[in-house]
Amino acid sequence: KAQFEQLNLTGFNPEVKRTVAVVKYGGRNLVVVKGLLSKVLDTAAGGKDAGALQWRCQQCATKGFEEAVGKVDEALSGDGYKTLAVCAGYEGGEMYFLGLLPMIDPPRFDTAITVSRLMDAGIEVKMITGDHLNIAKETARLVGMATNILPGEATREASYTRDEIIRDAGGFAQVLPRDKRECVLALQRSFNLVVGMTGDGVNDAPALSAAQCGIAVDDATDAAKNAAAMILTTEGLSAVFGAVVESRKIFARLFSYVSYRLAATIQILLFLSVLVYAFDCPLDPLYVILLALFNDVTMIPIAEDNQTASSEPQHANVGDLISFSVALGFTQTLASMLFYMLMDQGLVKGIGPHDEVGYPTSVHAQNAIWLQLSVAAEFLIFSARAPGLFFLSAPSHELLASTMLGNLVSTCLAIYVFDEPLDWEEAITIWVYNIIALFAVDAVKLLHKYFWNHGNAGIIDERQIEEEDRQLHAPAEEGQYEVNFDERISGCRANGEFVRSMSMKKGKGRSRYAKSMNFAATGKSREPTGGFVRSYSMKEQKFAGGKTATAMRRSIAFDGTVLQKRTPASLGAGAFQRQASLKY
Repeated sequence: KAQFEQLNLTGFNPEVKRTVAVVKYGGRNLVVVKGLLSKVLDTAAGGKDAGALQWRCQQCATKGFEEAVGKVDEALSGDGYKTLAVCAGYEGGEMYFLGLLPMIDPPRFDTAITVSRLMDAGIEVKMITGDHLNIAKETARLVGMATNILPGEATREASYTRDEIIRDAGGFAQVLPRDKRECVLALQRSFNLVVGMTGDGVNDAPALSAAQCGIAVDDATDAAKNAAAMILTTEGLSAVFGAVVESRKIFARLFSYVSYRLAATIQILLFLSVLVYAFDCPLDPLYVILLALFNDVTMIPIAEDNQTASSEPQHANVGDLISFSVALGFTQTLASMLFYMLMDQGLVKGIGPHDEVGYPTSVHAQNAIWLQLSVAAEFLIFSARAPGLFFLSAPSHELLASTMLGNLVSTCLAIYVFDEPLDWEEAITIWVYNIIALFAVDAVKLLHKYFWNHGNAGIIDERQIEEEDRQLHAPAEEGQYEVNFDERISGCRANGEFVRSMSMKKGKGRSRYAKSMNFAATGKSREPTGGFVRSYSMKEQKFAGGKTATAMRRSIAFDGTVLQKRTPASLGAGAFQRQASLKY
């Protein structure tokens, strides 16, 4: 090392794709280069670049030399190895190719199952990388993604056909920074998709800022973190799936609260309006104020409620929200009206037969009406929040405690505070009546879901995910340097096989009884799709420079098994074969 003195260093950049160092050795200046094979062999490959030094290695004059080295490079990349080509020569003289340095960077042990879970959650996953095309394909195969990876130049001529190619491809390799941003913008503008993007480098910043959800990984550069909307604080991508699950839980909480609030409002307005205008039974304004107060205060803990995540992306559909709320609110109104009509049947003491004394309007009757309405409105949240039958979905302890405490306070007011109070027997009768009514409301809810949302998929089973995590093959010390690369690759492939076996088990052998129970628990009967599995028809596509390649036409099929087995084994000739001579 003491024999070398560094005089100059030109770092790697996406245009020249090589690092050039000038060192003093033996009294002469030695140029040492490492980088992309094509640019190390011949700096003019793919067009002359802005590099200060230009050359063509001396061995390239030998016929077949470049093709032979290219085959070795292709074979290494096909096995998942990244390569650095190295050449050297004295300044002003010939440059000599020295060889290839293969490096392996296998995916983390949990990447395959994370990708599988994202696809099971209805999210399409694409790979956009600057790596060699064959490396991208091998990595995609290892993690269970689509292997129809295309060269980055396929994204550079703006057209509707280009947008279709971006939509259909499993990803792109050997891309420039602007290619990543173009992919994001094409998916957003042409197909109205919500796009998330993960990245770690300065080159990823434009795409991260363009995506609706830019995600900077744990060791990302400051530029990537500043451009991202979310920054991961742990290694790997498993936190992305966790964020998807949590966001869908938040959506479920919002939907349950808004639908509950609308349903409770419909119940109170309809029932009180009928009482006043049809039965001439006014309700003391104090009752209405207390009803609104308790109803708001007891719902505060819903922000921490236990919820399940839908297995497919959720969309805010106002029509579904209103129809769901109306179904619950109208059923609750009928239950309250039925209670009022049956008060003379022993539900409330001191109420004479309706056909003799008319419908009750006394203060005692108003107490009973208020307690029934208050308790019913509190119980309604248990039906509104549950995707299926309410007793199969446990609320959070905080929500349960606040709701029951509100009911107890209402009961004590009706028994000990109000004029002409109720007794405990009447209060218990009202509670039992409301519990029975809750089952009726829940039945109407499931009927609504059957006719309106029957085709929706179910929920993400977090307990099953925990069980899969326990079975997952993990290195002894994740994050440490690995010496046995073959063992690491074998581990990745074993995880891929495990993921595929778990996918194939889903939905198989389910009886009609099991499907019925699934609907009762989740309110949705269709199995998750396991991601968008596509079949493709081939067509000839022209790229820049007159080159042609075989592009894919999309035909979406919902299926739950292996994605890459539905793509062509051979991607044809042309641009797909030109790993080392793409024009940038």
